[in-house]
Amino acid sequence: MLAKWKPGQPTHTIGLVAPWVLTHRQPPKAARLWDHDASVGDFRDSAPGRAALAELATSVTQLGASCVVFRSPPLFAPSAANREQLRRFFGELATEAALGAPRVWVPDGLWDPRSAVAFATEIGVTCTLDPMVRDPSEPPEIYYELEVSSLYFRIAGLGRSGAIRSERQEDLVALLEHYEDLPVTIAFDSPQRWQDARNLKKFLGSAASEKD
Repeated sequence: MLAKWKPGQPTHTIGLVAPWVLTHRQPPKAARLWDHDASVGDFRDSAPGRAALAELATSVTQLGASCVVFRSPPLFAPSAANREQLRRFFGELATEAALGAPRVWVPDGLWDPRSAVAFATEIGVTCTLDPMVRDPSEPPEIYYELEVSSLYFRIAGLGRSGAIRSERQEDLVALLEHYEDLPVTIAFDSPQRWQDARNLKKFLGSAASEKD
């Protein structure tokens, strides 16, 4: 599987999603699954999870991956117990040294963006956000007030069938310009991801030309 990605692929351009046995208790619908038992998921320490981490680290090295993405399971609430679980997991098991790449954490929707970012910074991981989505109760400037050393924006489809509208792309460009001194990764998780990425590149080029 890794062999088809490696040829011609520049180093540090691929992000890997962590195996589900590290983050989810229930397996996905797939023909081939990781070895698992009742102890896996929810960022817990388990024998299958440790085996998966070892294989993940090997894959990071082989591909020269830029990061590893850990997706929280559904309804993984910001409780004290879950926070402590994440501290142990990223602090003792899935460390950057063990994996060989920075860690990116995708919090469940139950987490408030600002508190999720603050907690991620505390435990030394990058928090994923979707700046195209905002709770009506949150102020519009919420994504412009983040105190972080790096950003990872994951833009989801949210039922959208077409490409992101021009005005939303312009909003995204303005946000990127605000954090122009920070390393920022954009991942489009939408049906029109390739078109969205091409359009963003065009908007960024236009914005740069206007500055010149």
